[in-house]
Amino acid sequence: MKISEVKTAFKVADVEFVAGSTKLNFNYLKDLRDENGKSLPQSILTQNVARVYLIVVDGVIKKIGGSQAVGGIKNTLEIYKDGGVKGRPSIRSFGVWYFLYHTILSGAKIEFLYDLSREF
Repeated sequence: MKISEVKTAFKVADVEFVAGSTKLNFNYLKDLRDENGKSLPQSILTQNVARVYLIVVDGVIKKIGGSQAVGGIKNTLEIYKDGGVKGRPSIRSFGVWYFLYHTILSGAKIEFLYDLSREF
């Protein structure tokens, strides 16, 4: 599915290759805007609310994930910087990092998008 078809998510970060390292860098946007263009505070990245995130490669959604972990979306995505090599990551977390790392080596553009869970 193409990210252009999703109307409720907004971009929060780009993924960057770090030369000479297996760790990835996440460049969080300074000017955060929701899907309607409304300005959002940086604190939205660390709010403890239920969240859905999308990993997008060259405009195509490759992973949809969800979390309620403490620390907000920044903490949720942290494991994907290095695959959790200093601890005991799940196979899934390591696999996502492996995918991201090898995808960025190919020159693809990787973005993280965020969809705040809304009250209905």
